[in-house]
Amino acid sequence: MRICFVSDQTFPSVGGEGVSTQNFSLELRKKRHVVIIITSRTKEPFLMAVEEIEIYRFFGISFPQEKGHFAFVSSKKIFSILKRERIEIIQINLPTYLGWQALKGAKKLGIPVVLGFHVQVGNVLPPQFPWFLMKKAIEGWFSYFYNRGDLIVVPSHFAGQIAQNYTHRPIQVISNGIDLDCFSARRASLEDRRKFRESYELGRSPALLYVGRLSYEKNPGYLIEIMGSLLKKRSEVKLLMVGGGILKDKLKEKIASYGLKNAIILTGYLRGKDLLCAYLEADILILPSFYELQSIATLEAMATRNAILIGKSRENAAQELVKEGINGYTFSLDDSQDASDKIEHILGNEKLKRSMQEESYRMVRAHSLERSVSKLENIYKSLIGGAPDLLRYGGG
Repeated sequence: MRICFVSDQTFPSVGGEGVSTQNFSLELRKKRHVVIIITSRTKEPFLMAVEEIEIYRFFGISFPQEKGHFAFVSSKKIFSILKRERIEIIQINLPTYLGWQALKGAKKLGIPVVLGFHVQVGNVLPPQFPWFLMKKAIEGWFSYFYNRGDLIVVPSHFAGQIAQNYTHRPIQVISNGIDLDCFSARRASLEDRRKFRESYELGRSPALLYVGRLSYEKNPGYLIEIMGSLLKKRSEVKLLMVGGGILKDKLKEKIASYGLKNAIILTGYLRGKDLLCAYLEADILILPSFYELQSIATLEAMATRNAILIGKSRENAAQELVKEGINGYTFSLDDSQDASDKIEHILGNEKLKRSMQEESYRMVRAHSLERSVSKLENIYKSLIGGAPDLLRYGGG
């Protein structure tokens, strides 16, 4: 097949959607499909070699709060690219100006359009944002945009339920997937792991891990409150907070005010082997987000055998990845003691911790990237063949 992916925030990837687009593109190319990418032109270099994938980059602007890049190009230009590349199917993963222009270009050529659902209103507006009319405007745009594809792909059942509020088009659930080999412990030596622990002064302490943006919708400040409660009983525990964002300075101030400078480590963004070592050296991943449509970080943590703790929020799909008491727990976002007690329970019972970690790994195999890509291939083939009988809401 000749496939086009459209995303403002990929190669290099920004956020979960950018990672998902990148992973699917590379895996489909391995399977001998022709893949092209339409994305933003950014100042950040993309260091990984991309063989036999044509990447078209267009002028983009960077938004504040590390919301990523957004490209601007005419539908006429995209029409020309799609026609020249003889594209058979297009997947557009963000409802941005670039996505809208790509949708118009594809419709003019009669190319089937798959729309990826990767953004919530809470990702666009901070949770405390007061402008009711702005929220309604964004929801109206979502309804307009997501009713113009042939099919909507969502990464979780929860995301499917949200997408149904915006579209009458068929919906299929396909996990963002995880390349299990990339997160294998074999890829980091014992020496790599020793140096990592030494770099962040972890010693032999149990380690909690957060991976994600330091932004309002991710609720990272709540982790400091949890640590404040936890350290009253387990003073040796460390928390690694991996990521960057608008809240970095405020978090530093809060950490200092709680007297936790030696217990909470802000690493900034980690990539490659450093990120892998962070996952491998952690005992528990903890995610206090208000908003998630799946959480690639949680999949990565499960692939590296972490127990998981996920905040209870009606907008957080990562809760689907928890089997309560089996591979982790959900926890209250109103009572930090709840998370603290559950962490202490896991760390205080080695047998339980090991069991949860192994169960996480067993569960995440259902989210292998290979499995997700196979499902996506089948959808593409059906749409190219004009099959009208795709399920309205299904998959997994």
